[in-house]
Amino acid sequence: MGADLSRVRLNPLLDYAGVELKQGGVLLDADANELVAILDRRLRALASDTLGRATVSSNTPDAFKITAVAGALQIGRGRLYVDGLLAENHGAASDQAAQRAFDNLMAESVFTQPIPYASQPYLPGAPALPTAGVHLVYLDVWDREVTALEQPALVESAVGVDTSSRRQTVWQVRVLADDAGSGTSCASPDGDIPGWSALTASSTGVLTTGTFDVAVVDDPCELPPTGGYRGLENQLYRVEIYDPGQPGGTATFRWSSNNGCVASRVSSMISATQLELETLGRDDVLRINSGDWVEITDDVREFSQAPGEMRRVTVDDATRRISFALGLPAAMLPASFPNSDWPAARNLRVRKWDQKGLVFRTDPSGTPVQVQDLDAPGSTGVIKVPATGTTLLLENGVTVNFDSTGATGFRSGDHWEFAARTADASVELLDRAPPRGIHHHYARLGFWDVAAGTVSDCRHHWPPAEGGADCGCTACVTPESHASGQLTIQGAIDQVRDTGGTVCLHAGPYTLSEAVRITGARSVRVHGQGPATVITASGSAFVIERSAAIALQDMTLVSLGQQSAVSVRSVIGLALRQLVIAVLGSTDAQGAAIALTGVAAGVSITDNLLIAPDGIRAGETSDQTAPTFLITAVLRIAGNVLWCQRTGVTMSGRVAHLYDTRIGDNQLLGCRTQGIGVLGIALPGAAMRIAGNGLSVNGDGIACAVDGAWIEANKLSAVRQGDRAPTGAGIRLGVGLDPSGSDQCQVLANQIGGFPDAGVLVQAPASDLVIAQNVIEDCGNGILMVDTARSGSLSITGNQLRAIGSDKADASIAALVFGIGILRTQVATLSGNTVRQVGLSPQQNQQLIAGLFGMSVQRMRLANNEVTEIGPAGEFGGTVAGIMLRAPYAQAAIAHNHVERDATPSEQPSPTAWWALLIDEPDAKLRLLSRVAAYTAVRVDEARTLVLAGNRAWLDAGQTTVDAAGAVVVRGASASVLGNTLLARGRVSAVDVGASGDLMFGDNRCELRANTNIDAVRLASPVAVVNANRVRGGKPSMTISPQNAVVTAIGNITSSGVAGPLRPEMQPLNLLG
Repeated sequence: MGADLSRVRLNPLLDYAGVELKQGGVLLDADANELVAILDRRLRALASDTLGRATVSSNTPDAFKITAVAGALQIGRGRLYVDGLLAENHGAASDQAAQRAFDNLMAESVFTQPIPYASQPYLPGAPALPTAGVHLVYLDVWDREVTALEQPALVESAVGVDTSSRRQTVWQVRVLADDAGSGTSCASPDGDIPGWSALTASSTGVLTTGTFDVAVVDDPCELPPTGGYRGLENQLYRVEIYDPGQPGGTATFRWSSNNGCVASRVSSMISATQLELETLGRDDVLRINSGDWVEITDDVREFSQAPGEMRRVTVDDATRRISFALGLPAAMLPASFPNSDWPAARNLRVRKWDQKGLVFRTDPSGTPVQVQDLDAPGSTGVIKVPATGTTLLLENGVTVNFDSTGATGFRSGDHWEFAARTADASVELLDRAPPRGIHHHYARLGFWDVAAGTVSDCRHHWPPAEGGADCGCTACVTPESHASGQLTIQGAIDQVRDTGGTVCLHAGPYTLSEAVRITGARSVRVHGQGPATVITASGSAFVIERSAAIALQDMTLVSLGQQSAVSVRSVIGLALRQLVIAVLGSTDAQGAAIALTGVAAGVSITDNLLIAPDGIRAGETSDQTAPTFLITAVLRIAGNVLWCQRTGVTMSGRVAHLYDTRIGDNQLLGCRTQGIGVLGIALPGAAMRIAGNGLSVNGDGIACAVDGAWIEANKLSAVRQGDRAPTGAGIRLGVGLDPSGSDQCQVLANQIGGFPDAGVLVQAPASDLVIAQNVIEDCGNGILMVDTARSGSLSITGNQLRAIGSDKADASIAALVFGIGILRTQVATLSGNTVRQVGLSPQQNQQLIAGLFGMSVQRMRLANNEVTEIGPAGEFGGTVAGIMLRAPYAQAAIAHNHVERDATPSEQPSPTAWWALLIDEPDAKLRLLSRVAAYTAVRVDEARTLVLAGNRAWLDAGQTTVDAAGAVVVRGASASVLGNTLLARGRVSAVDVGASGDLMFGDNRCELRANTNIDAVRLASPVAVVNANRVRGGKPSMTISPQNAVVTAIGNITSSGVAGPLRPEMQPLNLLG
């Protein structure tokens, strides 16, 4: 509840350590309160930094220990610190001397018995306990403000008036209603406990304050409309959430211009709709009046963490009684009326809030817009929190704006205070400020198995139990024993090599003159005390060879890079976790953070920080005694942070993978060569999963050359490193040990940006390749196959590509800019892709720009693609196409695509060769050669085409069939162009389609803008079915060739007619318009 304060000053960013008084200076309440807040923050930080988030003092070891007794719970007395707040259970109050004691430490009397769950001091009317299942018992601690309303004893009887308020730390032991299940324990992550994450999630609501110039009323006492705060009094505004939820959803709020300090205790309950107050207020201004909205609450409502009841009241000054229409709920009413004992026992109180009447939002026109009427019938008296971006007017030009930064939204009780001052017409500005309160702090106490009647103990004790030679450690090494040689790390490992055990390393520095070798060991764990255990070496810190069931964890390894910090040479079962590894040698240091060689089965590298030229690498280049190959089986690399100069994770060279390999949820930084590289070979039945990684790299993002690869849900960003511009591709599918490429590969749902070569670059054969649901932007090319690649079945679907084109691409592809470009594929499907802003700023050496490009694709299906803003708006000397398909091809289906050159339609003439759709096929009799940029097709004869692409050449055979006589018959290429929107502007036709077999061209909308010197649509095929097209522009609008073609053209509407071998009876069936 709010006290009568002038301002809330504490700003942690200023790092104030105290408040100093001036001689003869005025002491404000804000100064004293700021001192209290400074000291409170200092003490909470000290306690939490020293003790941890939730800790039991050794002076009171049973503090909040939960025991189950006959289906109920008891709470042990003592002190427990939660996020620095002191929660203290003073024990069950008793008049019996045997249950009281004197605490010598605190020099005070205490009670000795635990408190029953139902008798907690700050949880009157405790919720009923569950009767079955396993439930988490937890502690909820928070600070609340206490005034004379909640604690009448704060009023000094000699003075007779309220002089100050208090801050009180309250606690509640509660039981989570969700059944946790038998598999949960104190070590379970928050997310594995049903309901726990939702309960402990902080409010994500934020508030922004400001001012708004509103028209003044005709009142000589009103301040002139000069902007800013226009009130006549200095105020401390309080905005408090009533109903929880999101902006624009269920959330509501109320506000007060005086921190909600106008309030009174209830002296008597006259009826369910009438209360008699101790006071109506201190004067004619700070008082409760008829028509005001008030909140009626008591201790039970407050400690149940529910807001009070809002009522609009009518005041009888003579009797100090307020009345309201809707009665209070039964739980707040006594058994009989009138009653003065009930409100006194429950500290029943009434607080005035200042919202009333019409509620307005601001409007750019300067005229407020009404959004709510609080005096309307059925009003609840609270204001709906509007959708994000809406600013509400409170009064006198004061505005508030709500937003939420997450899924939790606002919680009931979230509140903000901000000051308004008349001297400078200012309002304290909050900029997306989180709530000042109420902030709940939680601690797990134990899991209660109701049926078994047992409660586990999840509390943390301080100081922690001494480490040393106990059941957790077989051998303990200290920095002193290691330095003296009494017990070195190597000596301790030798002790447990054959029998197995745990070697514990105490915190401190350890210097190695040579690597610690774990050779031929079984079941050995080396455990440090976190980053405080520091091991330094000039080369390797650990060499693990021919061992099984080994673990290194919780330590820092520092190497100068002569060899890899951790060198693994044949192991079955290895866990490297929670390590900090730094390789700090010169830039030409050969050592990696972790090097794997030999056979590595069941290796898990998780939750480490690796700072090295190479993070995790196959091969130990600096040690000739290490194996020169790597075979992995069930390798897992997850949750690591790798800050590397050259490579993050690289598995290249003589590397083979068995079973399932997972590289996931890592963060990779730097990496001038590549972030993740898997360029060996996957043996039959193996799978390679590269998923969920975040890469901010200077070279290639992910390079993969193995079969059975899933590359999905990665975030890849190319970044500069000083003067060094990014290089490479986001995802590069290259050639590894198997020159025939991979059988199966999937590239799914990645976000790729900034790579100069391509978002996805395919350089190797792939029998079955799926590239889907990726978002690619600011790359040299979007998805590109080069001349070394080929595919049997290719599916590119649902990708989003934007801002494609770069001047830093590799020289081999620098002349090309493709949104999607594919080569040498048997069956290809490109559907549902959005390609925008391709080649808008071409470079001097670039010759070809295309949204979608295919060459030497036997069966192509292009459907439902959006291709816009392709090529520069101005002049370009090369060739541009929205969709370009070049021979040889057997079948092409182009359906329901939208292709448009300009984002905003333009009628400006353009000298650029710009096609919306170009399907080009050379003819064995009339035109043998087809060429564009680095791609050339030469028709050798009726059945074969020679293709030249980059540095490769190959011969493609066309479609053939066997006739009834058994002779081989060559069939021409067939194309269908159906239901497309094809809009172009340039010096060439909008659509140019060539097919040596059959052509279906129907239901298309084609337009050639700003050019009447050439046909808008040009079709060349011996058999053509052309119907129901709408063609604008060009002269003529459509040309069909050759003259001996068999053509049916019906139902077309063109602006300038159809030219071609149409029969006379077809002419009337095609219209001009």
